[in-house]
Amino acid sequence: MHKNRIHSSRKLAAQFLLGLIALFFVQCSASPAPKKKVVQKKIQVELIPPEVSITYHLICTKDSNDWLRALQPGDTLTALLAVNRVDRTNLMYLDTLVIPDSIGIGINMYSPFPKKVDNLQNVHKIMFISQYAQAFAVYENGVRIRWGPTSTGKKYTTTPNGLFATNWKSKKTYSTVNPSWILEWYFNLANLDGVGMHQYALPGYPASHGCVRLYQRDAYWLYHWADQWVVEDGKIAVYGSPVVIFDPYPFGERKPWRLLAEDLDAIKITPAKLSAAMKDFLPTVAERQEKRDSLSQKELLTSR
Repeated sequence: MHKNRIHSSRKLAAQFLLGLIALFFVQCSASPAPKKKVVQKKIQVELIPPEVSITYHLICTKDSNDWLRALQPGDTLTALLAVNRVDRTNLMYLDTLVIPDSIGIGINMYSPFPKKVDNLQNVHKIMFISQYAQAFAVYENGVRIRWGPTSTGKKYTTTPNGLFATNWKSKKTYSTVNPSWILEWYFNLANLDGVGMHQYALPGYPASHGCVRLYQRDAYWLYHWADQWVVEDGKIAVYGSPVVIFDPYPFGERKPWRLLAEDLDAIKITPAKLSAAMKDFLPTVAERQEKRDSLSQKELLTSR
């Protein structure tokens, strides 16, 4: 149940949703109050809004390309893209669209990840990537500060699960699979295996050759947020920020986020689940963090 109607400043989004009601009998309701924003160094961090009740609907997009093309950049489009794990270009190729009944400001209300994980309150920085939910989340001292959609490895070139770290980075590099593929805001995760995260197309399903694809805005943000490794005498002296990749993707089955129309907890990741995914890695993360904390200020600046 929602307590407030869509604010008058959201008139454009409201008109879109009302039109959608007439066409697909989708019920739309209110949006939460706008979030405040804080700035941390040069990284924008969005405060997480209060919990709201959201339901989802599925529509066929076969005969609806006109209104999809008409969508202008803004909260409505941003939400639709994130919920469907797709970018603007590939939105037009989906056969089915997941639509939340409330379009708010930003995408934090649609995150499958929990706001807080108490077991991580002593971990300064950590990133999680759920292959099942095709989404990532970033935590600082157990508080989620960002999430977004991903496209991980396809069935025959899957992204490996486990504990990784942000090693070296490049504003622009080229794929070792095909040199014509330009990878912007690249951060390496597994140096010997060539696995990294970077900006690239999100088609709404796992499609990469093992890397973690991201929106450009997310890749750019992570590029500046995460720490690089420190290498001495050809060996890793200090690891970068920890990254935990977990859960397999159900290839050959329905896309998990489409199950939201039937089960609101279909892709929900609880604090207990994140703690379980992290359990075996926590001692290693703590040890690596202690080494990084012992670095001098000059060394820290070098690793950024």
